[in-house]
Amino acid sequence: MGHFQALPDVVAVAADRLVAIVRVELDGSVVVRDLANGVLRATSASELSAPASLSASTGTTLSSIALATDAQWERARRREAVVAGLTSATNLGDQVAGAAIRLGVSRRTVFRWLAAYRASPQTSSLLPHARGTPVGAHRIDEKLEQLIGEVIRDIYLTKVRARKEEVVRRVGLRCSAEGLTPPSRKAILARVRALDARRVAQARLQPSEAAALYDPVPGTYRVDRALEVVQIDHTRVDAIVVDETHRLPIGRPWLTLAIDVATRVVTGFYVSLEAPSSTSVALCLAQAVLPKEPWLRVRAMTCAWPVWGMPRAVHADNGADFTSTALRRGCDEHGIALILRPVATPHYGGHIERLIGTIMGRVHLLPGTTGSNPLDKGAYPAEAESALTMAELERWLAIEICEHYHRRVHRGLRRSPLAAWQDALRQAGSGLGALPDRPEEFVLSFLPFEHRTLRRDGLHLFNIRYWDPVLPAVVRPGESVLVRYDPRNLSKIYVMAPDDSYVPVPYADLTLPPITIWEQRAAMARLREQGDNAPAQARMFEAVREQRELIEQANAKTKAARRHVQRRRDALQATTGNARSREGPVDYSQPAKPSKAEVWDD
Repeated sequence: MGHFQALPDVVAVAADRLVAIVRVELDGSVVVRDLANGVLRATSASELSAPASLSASTGTTLSSIALATDAQWERARRREAVVAGLTSATNLGDQVAGAAIRLGVSRRTVFRWLAAYRASPQTSSLLPHARGTPVGAHRIDEKLEQLIGEVIRDIYLTKVRARKEEVVRRVGLRCSAEGLTPPSRKAILARVRALDARRVAQARLQPSEAAALYDPVPGTYRVDRALEVVQIDHTRVDAIVVDETHRLPIGRPWLTLAIDVATRVVTGFYVSLEAPSSTSVALCLAQAVLPKEPWLRVRAMTCAWPVWGMPRAVHADNGADFTSTALRRGCDEHGIALILRPVATPHYGGHIERLIGTIMGRVHLLPGTTGSNPLDKGAYPAEAESALTMAELERWLAIEICEHYHRRVHRGLRRSPLAAWQDALRQAGSGLGALPDRPEEFVLSFLPFEHRTLRRDGLHLFNIRYWDPVLPAVVRPGESVLVRYDPRNLSKIYVMAPDDSYVPVPYADLTLPPITIWEQRAAMARLREQGDNAPAQARMFEAVREQRELIEQANAKTKAARRHVQRRRDALQATTGNARSREGPVDYSQPAKPSKAEVWDD
C-alpha cells in the first residue's frame, strides 16, 4: 500500500473519472479537472483515490513488512537513508559511487535499489531478498513451535537470564518427555535471535538497565510546518457515561487524541470503553489521516473539520500501544517517523498534554463529571447525575473540537487553530499532506497480525475456524499467510492476497455470533479452569453464550455488567462490514428444505 500527494497537477481518480488536482480549498474540499473533458469541479478529499497503476506499483511490499525480521527492517531503513537522497541528484553517477562506498556494495546494486525506490518510495522496497526458504516460513510443525515458544517465555524471557544453550537443553528435555523428535539447535537459536531486542531487554533486565539501552533520547525540535509532527496520547475522560438500554452509569471511557503541533488543530480522536491499545492508536491515526466527511455524515453532523493528510512524524510516549510491531512497521511503510519520548517526561509531549487539559476542562461542565480528582468532585453525585451515552459523548467531543476549540484564539498562536491551519494550507501552495491510495485498507495496515497456515478446512485463529471459497485462490493449502484481525469483532479476519490487498474471510459457520477478543480470552480462561485445556470451537462459543446470559441477567443490577454489554455493542457497531448472523445453532441432522427459488418444474 502506498500514498499519493494531494497537490496541484497530481493525477487521481474521483467518481470513477481520471482527474488532475487543481487546488485544495480552505474548507478541505479539492478542486479537480476532468482529464477527459476539462471540466472543473469541487469534490471531497474522501472521494479521491490513486489511479490503478499507482496502487499496483507497490508490488509485494505488505507481505515483506510482515515477514521481515527486525534486523532486515533496520538494514532497509539504513539503505533508505542513503538512497532517498539520490532521487533528485544532478550528478547521479558520482552520488551513486559515494553511496556504494558508504553502504559497502557495488554501484550496480545501488542503481538497482534506486530504481526500486523510485518505483515505490517506501522502506519495504529496499528490504533484502534472501535466497532459499522465505523468512517466516516454518519447517517444523505447530506443536513444536508452541513448545519452543513456551520454553523461551518461561526460561529465557525472565529476570533469571538463562543462557541460550539452556533453552536448547530444556527444549530437548520437553520433547523427550512428550515423545517428540527435538528440533535442531540451529532452529531453536534462530527463534531466540528473532525476538525483539527491546522485548528481551525489558524481560531480562531491570527497568533502568533496559531504558539505558533502548529508550530514545530526542533532542529539542522546532515545528514550522503543518503535519510535520502530530502528537498522540490517551486519557481517562473525567465523566461517567450511561448505557444505551437502561441509561444507568457504566463508568469512565478512554479518549485517544491527536494534535498537529504546528497549528494546534485536532487531527483525530477515538473514544472507547477499552483500555488504550495499539488498536486505539490505529483508529485514531486513521481518522487523523483520512478526510472527516464520511465520519461526520454517518453521525448526521454538519460541522466543518477540514483537516486531513499523512503526518511526517508521530510523537508519543513509550507505552506498549505505541511500541507494537504492527504500529512501528505501519508508520515506517507510510513514511511516518515514530518519535518516542523518554519515560516519565510528560513535558516532552506538552502540546498534547495541554490539549487534554483544555478538553477535560470543558468535560467538567458535563453532567456526571468526576472532576480531575476525587477532591475536585467533592459531594457532587457523579453517577446519579450522569446522562450521556458513548455515542452522545462522541458527538459532543466532535462539536467541542470543531465549533469551539478550533475557532477560539489560541494563546500560543495568537489566532485560532483553524486560522493557523488555513494559513499553512495557503503557504503550502494548496496542498499539505498525502492520502493513502487505498483508504479502506489504511487502518488494516496498523492492526495486529498473525501468520497462519491454510489447512484443508480453512484458517484457524483464536480457536475459531474461518473459511471462504476465495481462500484457495489467495494461498495454497499448506502455505503460510498473513492474517490481520480487529480485536473488537472476530467474526471476520483479513487475509493478505498476492496483490497486497486484504480479503475478508468470515467464520466457517455463519450462524455463530460476533465476539470480541476479550470475550474469547475470558471463555478460554474459564474452560481451562474447568480442566478443558483444548476446548472445541463449539464449546468455546457455548462458554461465551453462557457468560453473556449471566451478564444480561445482571445488566440492570450491576454497573460492571452494564459496562460489559455496552462494550460489546460499541465494538460491534464500530467495526465496518460486520458478518451478521442469526442467533442459535443449525440442526444439521435435519434434511435441507429447498427454497421456492430451488423448486424446479418438470
